[in-house]
Amino acid sequence: MRTYRIEEEASFGFMLSSFALIIPFPGRFAYGILLVILLNAQMLSISLFRRLVELLHLDDLLSVLTAAMLLCESIIFKQLLALYSPLMALTLSYAIYLPAVSSFIISRLRPADSALDSRGEVKDKLGQSLSFSALALVFFLLRDVLGYGTLTLPGRKGLLCLNILSQSESAHTGVFLASIPGAILLVTISFVLAWQIRRKFDSLGGASDDSVA
Repeated sequence: MRTYRIEEEASFGFMLSSFALIIPFPGRFAYGILLVILLNAQMLSISLFRRLVELLHLDDLLSVLTAAMLLCESIIFKQLLALYSPLMALTLSYAIYLPAVSSFIISRLRPADSALDSRGEVKDKLGQSLSFSALALVFFLLRDVLGYGTLTLPGRKGLLCLNILSQSESAHTGVFLASIPGAILLVTISFVLAWQIRRKFDSLGGASDDSVA
């Protein structure tokens, strides 16, 4: 029972820290793509870096070294983005460092299983981040289409915009969904729905276990 509660709290923390990433990012699908790429790269790096730290017998410094590694990775990513699209790098500003914070928190909430090998640990970490990535991309897509009436992709000179809705069709929803309060509302709704779905599946799983017993 205690193990289940710890797992439930870890999942709650994972969802909360993940959704918190979305709000500071501009509500454009193009920026959602960058967020997903960076977050998954950092979750993968955490697994591989932890193995390296273990090989060097620096386990006591794991947290400090992991934080430093994530910070360096964010800096490198921002510099690469600045070379590709200076305008997008300038728009993201310090928000580009938020995936590093979230990745670090998630890695502490969901510590790696010592029984897993390197491949199993990578699969576990990427499973966590990819499940969030799908939700995040849907979220950014909705904000982009409903909020601005466009579908955007990363471009060298800024955003590549494809008009989906006319200005009149997106005017009413755009004012709200493009704002931070609109993002908070959508995140809250998504979080509640995801949490309810998870609890539903957990209750069904518990009921099936009881019937088998």
